Amino acid sequence: MAGFFASLFHKKADASVSNPDEGAFVESPADDSRTASSQEEHLPTRIALCSPADGAAKSLEEVADDVFSTKVLGDGFAVTPSNGLIVAPVSGTISTIANARHAVGITMENGIEALVHIGIDTVQLKGGPFTLLVQPGQKVNAGEPIDEVNLAAVHAAGKLTDVIVVFTNADDIDAIDITAHGAVLAGGPVGTLIAR
Repeated sequence: MAGFFASLFHKKADASVSNPDEGAFVESPADDSRTASSQEEHLPTRIALCSPADGAAKSLEEVADDVFSTKVLGDGFAVTPSNGLIVAPVSGTISTIANARHAVGITMENGIEALVHIGIDTVQLKGGPFTLLVQPGQKVNAGEPIDEVNLAAVHAAGKLTDVIVVFTNADDIDAIDITAHGAVLAGGPVGTLIAR
């Protein structure tokens, strides 16, 4: 099941390139520019993570849905929102929008995708309480509005409103350090992702 979800929210372009001259390059001991460049590519990158909403930050383990709390889709964090404005937790390109408008995927420049999932079992609401503010292919900055949700309608349907942020390609991530606990502001700092 994890593979199914990962395939929905994790798409990578084929980065393989065929080079007929590969191997024809002879590196002299004095020329270490290729080695330095190669080493730079493998240095971990720290990415600041922002809260997707005003509210109270909590760990994934506290989310009342096993798919998220057991990290089947990936590691991350959640916020119980105090209002319905949802913002991008990272900068990137809108890569996925669920038909029910309750989930948005944002792919960062390094290829790591953040899935912003609004509410628990809100797919059953068939998009009713959600107003998308972005389109597929659109570039967004961290803190920029991406969705609005009518929290009262979600509550009236008997659903929880937690806004969950998970990073779906775990193999590209060294660590996620969430430092925020309790009150957070939309677009405010919540922690750091360390990419490989």
